Amino acid sequence: MRTEKLILSISIGIFAVLVVIGVLTGSTAIAINLLFLGVLVLTFPYSAYKFLRFKKIRSYEKEFPNFLRDLAEAQRAGLTFVQAIQNVAKSEYGVLTAEIRKIENQLSWNVPIESVLKKFAERMSDSKIIVRSVMIIDQSNKSGGNIEETMDSLAGNIESLRDVQEEKSFLLNQQVLMMYAIFFIFLGITLALIRFLVPLLQTQGLTGALGTLSASTNPCTLCETSTDPACFGCAAFGSVAVGFDLGSQDDPGSYYKALFLSMILVQGIFTGFIAGQISSDSIVAGLKHSLVMLFSGVSIFVIVLKLGIV
Repeated sequence: MRTEKLILSISIGIFAVLVVIGVLTGSTAIAINLLFLGVLVLTFPYSAYKFLRFKKIRSYEKEFPNFLRDLAEAQRAGLTFVQAIQNVAKSEYGVLTAEIRKIENQLSWNVPIESVLKKFAERMSDSKIIVRSVMIIDQSNKSGGNIEETMDSLAGNIESLRDVQEEKSFLLNQQVLMMYAIFFIFLGITLALIRFLVPLLQTQGLTGALGTLSASTNPCTLCETSTDPACFGCAAFGSVAVGFDLGSQDDPGSYYKALFLSMILVQGIFTGFIAGQISSDSIVAGLKHSLVMLFSGVSIFVIVLKLGIV
């Protein structure tokens, strides 16, 4: 939790500094780019931390059943619960080894087993499986039941749940691929619209809430000197066009390019999160999909425009 709060605090501080610098420069293009960079700084480090934490928790859950079985076998050999933990702490359990040895160190300082298990559960708070297992073990130890059978049963159940999750992920990979297909089809449609529909719109009379525009005019012409709330979209997309060098605000096509680029950004981010939720039951796990879609989509869009293909 301390690391999480530290990352958030630093990210917010850097974001605020970038926004202030952007405002002080007085340049719209620089301000937009710094704002975009600030949003990445604000979201990426925290999301990356949560993703790495998610992967680490999955590794903990993979090794936890082995620890439980070794603990049960040590108790069947005649050791007490505390002695069994101290004995198995000498074994290797991957990333879980450090946590097991931390438990053993606390026990060597005569910390009560209840407090040790409680602190372990707090460190594993992101894993419902481990937290619930620790609670069951603690209650079984207090009640004096057959804790060996309890731990064997927990180990089997955890492995069964993991197998189900892996099978589910395998079956849902097709859905994830479909999400990628949807995104890139959407990207292709936006480029086609810029290539064929935008010129058509520019040669037709456009009628809106602010009036009728003549042929071949910028759809935001009437907003250049207007403070009407309906002009917010023109101002926002005009800034995006300047920030990503898609054309000047008086360029008839820049509004549409900025509009479609913004749609690609939104589509890439949220489609990636949905893919993560489908495949791993975690939005955080979708970060990698979001980054792939975001950078590939924006790169293809900008490169195609710069090469003059559309």
